[in-house]
Amino acid sequence: LMFNPVVTVIFAIGGFFTPMGIIKFYRKKRIHKFNVQLVDALQGMANTFKAGLTFPQAIEHIAREAPPPLSQEFSLFVKEIKLGVPMEEALINMSKRVGSDDLELVVVSTNISRQLGGNMAEMFETISGTIRERFRLEGKIDALTSQGRMQGWIVAALPLLLGVVLNYMRPDLMEPPMDHMFGY
Repeated sequence: LMFNPVVTVIFAIGGFFTPMGIIKFYRKKRIHKFNVQLVDALQGMANTFKAGLTFPQAIEHIAREAPPPLSQEFSLFVKEIKLGVPMEEALINMSKRVGSDDLELVVVSTNISRQLGGNMAEMFETISGTIRERFRLEGKIDALTSQGRMQGWIVAALPLLLGVVLNYMRPDLMEPPMDHMFGY
């Protein structure tokens, strides 16, 4: 269809890797949204513990009140608990399903706290504060490195832009490389 084998190979490679890239992009976006919502959910769970609710009741309350994707994952956790899966195993399943490092920290600390005892409300407040501080530091790092990233994009795009400008200004000089195998 393209009458050009080089362009056809480029499109074939792009068509092979593009779906995986799109899935990775949306997965990363979902995990980031989950992590942002997890901070508020941990604070809410700490408050429900202070009000006297149990751990499953606190999770169920957060599952009803939170927006997706957090509510979806917590609802699946509640359904697993109601089906008879042990709580530690349901927490581990949720952590594997989501793939969030922050949730994994919460799951490990919750399982340890449930086995050894301790103040779960204080633990969730501490984890929430830690995650919030990490988000603040990551934002600061992104702001400080944004100029370097922009310079990298400009330097990477410069040869292509220069080729387009030269093709517009002097097509007679740019045509021979585009029509010969050595030019490709």
